[in-house]
Amino acid sequence: MGLFDFLKKKPDEAAGPAEPPAASPAAKPEPTSPTPPAAAASTPPAAPAASVGDAAAAPPAPSESIEATDAFGRRVRLSREEYRDRVLPELLKAHGSDPDRLAAVILQGLRDGLARELVAAANRLPLIDRDPDRALSILAVVQRDAGDLEAAEFTLRELQQKRPQSPNALVGLAMLADKRGDAARCEDLLWQALQLDCNHADAVHCYLQVRHRAVGDAGYRAEVDKVAALPGAWRAQLWRARLDLQQQREAEAEAGYREVLARAGDEPDALVMASADLVQHRLHGLVDELIAPRFQPGRHHPNTGLALLHHYLGTERHEPGAELLHQMHLHYGHALGDQLQPFTAAFDRVRLAKLPPPGPLPQDTRIGLVRLDRPIWCAGLHDPQWLLPKKAADARQVLFLALAIDGQPPAAPGREDEIGRITRGVPLWLAEHAWLSTPHRGTAGLPMAEGSGWALMARPWQEEPLAQQLGEAERRQTILVTGVLRVDGEQRRIDLWAYDCALRQRVGHAAAEGTAADLGRMLLQLLAELWPALGGPAGHRPPVGEPAFWQRYTDGLAQHAALVAAQAGAMPRERLYGERYILQWLQQTALAETRWQPGFWLYASGLCVLRQLGSKVPLEHARAVAEIFRQSPPGSAFARLGVCPLRAVGLDTLWQARRPEIVAAVGGDPGYAAWLQRAEAAR
Repeated sequence: MGLFDFLKKKPDEAAGPAEPPAASPAAKPEPTSPTPPAAAASTPPAAPAASVGDAAAAPPAPSESIEATDAFGRRVRLSREEYRDRVLPELLKAHGSDPDRLAAVILQGLRDGLARELVAAANRLPLIDRDPDRALSILAVVQRDAGDLEAAEFTLRELQQKRPQSPNALVGLAMLADKRGDAARCEDLLWQALQLDCNHADAVHCYLQVRHRAVGDAGYRAEVDKVAALPGAWRAQLWRARLDLQQQREAEAEAGYREVLARAGDEPDALVMASADLVQHRLHGLVDELIAPRFQPGRHHPNTGLALLHHYLGTERHEPGAELLHQMHLHYGHALGDQLQPFTAAFDRVRLAKLPPPGPLPQDTRIGLVRLDRPIWCAGLHDPQWLLPKKAADARQVLFLALAIDGQPPAAPGREDEIGRITRGVPLWLAEHAWLSTPHRGTAGLPMAEGSGWALMARPWQEEPLAQQLGEAERRQTILVTGVLRVDGEQRRIDLWAYDCALRQRVGHAAAEGTAADLGRMLLQLLAELWPALGGPAGHRPPVGEPAFWQRYTDGLAQHAALVAAQAGAMPRERLYGERYILQWLQQTALAETRWQPGFWLYASGLCVLRQLGSKVPLEHARAVAEIFRQSPPGSAFARLGVCPLRAVGLDTLWQARRPEIVAAVGGDPGYAAWLQRAEAAR
């Protein structure tokens, strides 16, 4: 990573990010490395160059907000003032004795334009860092960006005395010379730095840009050749190969990349630049030969991995692409989640397109009713009945059926999935709340076409014929809740009817309407109106959660149902779409309202069901699950469930470390003991 990048970039060159700092286990936000804006997954990235600024001008205007990563690996956006006044001082204090982490925090603060707030920490760094080259170089940059050029020069002179062969000192002094308008002195110092290290990133990039500014495009190639001729030079050869590609001299470019990677193929910078250039110019054969075998996630710069993802997408190879995407999420997901996000859908689309198209359903296709007699978060968790409220032996069953579509109106493009999720999510949500807040047991009934997937009912359920399909004893103990969803553009109306099978009559009705964005409010209204008919209190409302949360939570229930259906064999596993999105949705939902503990159980269930389906995606959630488990008291439900989600994310050792205190906190509950034995025996 260059410390002294400072010259204005050419119009066709994009700035590459610095190496992301290591993730911190602390609960407070950590800074994240700046990354290029997320691009559409179908567009190859532009070739990265040195990150640059204008030496003659003031530092670029700071943004109004700063991105950071919290303890769960989520990207969070803080106001500039909050980060400067609250977060940055805590980070500097927490890492004040760790030179590696302190250097990372200072560098991030520099990128965020907070040099003045970093002066004290930067002055401390040389006292604790065994590498005076790094410490004094960083101090000089902080002093320069804080406006104290004389102090920066003094620091660089000190570095020259301590490390006479340091190119960093020369590059830093060159930067100051350029800032003072002495272009000749700047150029001379940069050339001296190249004599010490002809592959020093800042020295090469800055010297070439200084000379390009002086000679223009016509003389630029000669300047590149001059640096490339230095003994042992490879970095300038990459710039020459890039020029060859831009000038459509493909054979010369290929030879240049081969030579550089043969000599410096393990250098992260070489891979970053070569991979971006080759993918940008769609030289996929060379990418397969020169880049893919060398890239090691977690060791090399993530930009190389991003270029390879574009490469696999461009060649429609979803299998190596999906595997690399998994590795990228494991190693860089906390810093590059936004840029990785589009690839999940892109590779899923490629995979599904290669499957035989589903044929039309036969006329005699059977439509079955999948019944879930526990809340759906029990799936994958080995039936933890100790989580559920105790019910009386004669407790009645409330069977909530999927909503029918009134007349099956055509949905707007892209809204079909939303409509389907509403029809499934509403009964799942109501069945869960029946378990938690009425004397009854809640059951959800979702229709499925045999071997094909979900079915939408195009006309309202007929209650009496449904009741007759139940056994006589079950019929006496069952209340049916059917419903209809009416769609009119953005408007939605849901009607629910409660039908007592023993009395053979309707005993309650609830209705709510609004726009698509009003679903959360509508759910709460339906709950309040329907609950008296089910033995619950009038005007019932969940103890926590605003309407927006319940809309998101209900959507999560419906998405999770697809995983459960695939696990049960009711839906083809190979046609699952967006399993990474589903887990991310469940995680974000749980963390959005931490007081609603079933949200965490739903997240744990999703992790476990996907693991049982053979997916690697749960492993990408190790950081978040470890933090949730760490914060969970030993007697809490999530701690007691911990063996399941921890095993799903590959952290069984964390469970073993806390197992004795958790078992002790349970106090010998035989139901939990039997469940734990069952869960630990399962593999």
